[in-house]
Amino acid sequence: MRGNPLKFAKTRVHKLLEREEVIIFPGVYDAIGAKIAAQVGFELLFISGYSVAATQFGLPDFGYLTQTEMVQVARRVCKAVKQPVIVDADTGYGNPLNVRRTVEELIDTGAAGMFLEDQVWPKRCGHMRGKKVIPLEEHVQKIRAAVDSRKGRDF
Repeated sequence: MRGNPLKFAKTRVHKLLEREEVIIFPGVYDAIGAKIAAQVGFELLFISGYSVAATQFGLPDFGYLTQTEMVQVARRVCKAVKQPVIVDADTGYGNPLNVRRTVEELIDTGAAGMFLEDQVWPKRCGHMRGKKVIPLEEHVQKIRAAVDSRKGRDF
């Protein structure tokens, strides 16, 4: 692989998304799981917040994970594989300023993108009862912060 490996990974996500087919990509929570997924042929991976909370701490996905903990996992996973990795960034860990920092930190890990949820913080896992969402305008501000702080169009 030549050139900037981060640019290579991020560009590959867009190429995958431009295909007119369903993309199946597994959720991983550690480097060995990412290596196994890569070895069996998955072209794209994502780091699941639920899986990280459960495997690292034995906890449900109720907002126990911090940005720092997810960034650490992302760094290990991204370093272990060549496939692009999308990270579950929960709600961005706070307000639009926190979202900016989350994007910058995830770009630094080599991640190719992130999910940004619209729940109040602390959040609840998306498939559990009792979720509350933030007002639309507040989520729009978070998305704008994420877009403005990414480095290049490919994150």
